[in-house]
Amino acid sequence: MFQFNVNDISKYRTQLMGIATLLVIFGHSVGNGVVMPRWMESLCGLASVGVDIFLLVSGLGLWYSLKSIDSQVNLWGGVKCWYIRRYKRILVPYFIIAGIGNILAVMGGRTIAEAVLNISTISYWLEHKGAWYIAMLIPLYAITPVHDAICKKIKNPVYYTLVIVIIIVGISSLHFECPNVGLSQFIENVRHVFVHLPAFFIGFMLAPMAKEEKCISFLWMIVVPLFLVIMMKYLHFGYWPGFLVFSFVPLLCRLFCYSGKTFMNVLSFFGKISLESYLFNGIVGSWIIVYLPWIYESPVNKGCYLHYALVIIVGTALAYWMNRFCEKALKKN
Repeated sequence: MFQFNVNDISKYRTQLMGIATLLVIFGHSVGNGVVMPRWMESLCGLASVGVDIFLLVSGLGLWYSLKSIDSQVNLWGGVKCWYIRRYKRILVPYFIIAGIGNILAVMGGRTIAEAVLNISTISYWLEHKGAWYIAMLIPLYAITPVHDAICKKIKNPVYYTLVIVIIIVGISSLHFECPNVGLSQFIENVRHVFVHLPAFFIGFMLAPMAKEEKCISFLWMIVVPLFLVIMMKYLHFGYWPGFLVFSFVPLLCRLFCYSGKTFMNVLSFFGKISLESYLFNGIVGSWIIVYLPWIYESPVNKGCYLHYALVIIVGTALAYWMNRFCEKALKKN
């Protein structure tokens, strides 16, 4: 029986994030009006697995980063530094990109109050607008050191994690009928975040196994998650696409073992700019529509192919520049 080395998730972390970035770009194509066959639209819906890959890899990475504070005498000081490092990494590029986007939007008619709600990510929780992934990471990072502390104190963190996952799946499967439209929207937005959280907690659970380079049978890593997916799909329980990630990632890692250098370098490039790419991918399309309407309305843009090609090209170029700028700024700091 083939064995999967859990450390491969860490070894190919950047390439996995590159795959996730490309999946997110593909998944956003329908929202940008790209015309495609029905079967491709269905695949776009499954491209949300890219988010789950991000979270699986993030969970594993945050466990490693928290290990760096274990030996510090001043534990709270170490945790505080950890918070500062983590939030700087996501919020510095976010505030720059979201700030530019909202300043332009205010100049175009958006109110300052709407801009503040958007930049603060409050607009996601209230109206499902803005960078929902950032809105999710802010509270998720906040609870991660607490989750880590609990895992250290209990005898079996694996069972503890599985209980958390079951509870999350159960909560995300509930549909509340609320007469208040605002409250109903808030509950739905919370549920939208919950459906992706199992990947993060399982990634965090797998991290100690990755460090010890433990191997798990491919039967467990591929067949069992697929069985859960089939059960969840036909029982209409939980968000079944999110569990595809646990079969998809081992197969990707196996593929990477035999991939050429050029292919791996391309994935590494997209993996390094994953956060900035996600942020620009969400706003460059609207910039083209507002500031270059002749492109969007051109007959050449039939099916929105030209429009979204420019979103990918311009968004990728800006993401690369922003990533380099933020890296240099954070290193100096």
